[in-house]
Amino acid sequence: MEITVSIHQANEPVAVMNIKGNVDASNYVEIVNKAQEVYNNPVHNLILDLSEVPFISSAGLVAIHKVALIYSGGKQEVEQEGKETRPDFTHNANARKRVKLLSPQPGVDRILETTGMKLFFKVFDDLDSALKSFQP
Repeated sequence: MEITVSIHQANEPVAVMNIKGNVDASNYVEIVNKAQEVYNNPVHNLILDLSEVPFISSAGLVAIHKVALIYSGGKQEVEQEGKETRPDFTHNANARKRVKLLSPQPGVDRILETTGMKLFFKVFDDLDSALKSFQP
């Protein structure tokens, strides 16, 4: 897997993280680490370009989830009395505003649809539309 990042200017800077290759348990941490690095840069808007990802495993879905947690900018865990803490971004609109998905290949798109991930992320077919979505 290979990751490249480019910065584009919309209303605010937007990082486009292009991922090439399969995303699975052997490499998903690289995506999370790179997203954290970009967020700390600081660029707080991200487009995950999945156009060159032919396959994504459950570990890859975890990577997307963790990236959303990073870009939510808020508290990343929900504390529950007497229970372990669990990350929660499903109710965080900021994560959905800050992270967009670009051009998933058909197989990856089916996995995102089947798992319900497409309910939480806006998915775009072209970079221009994705960048414009960050405009107020």
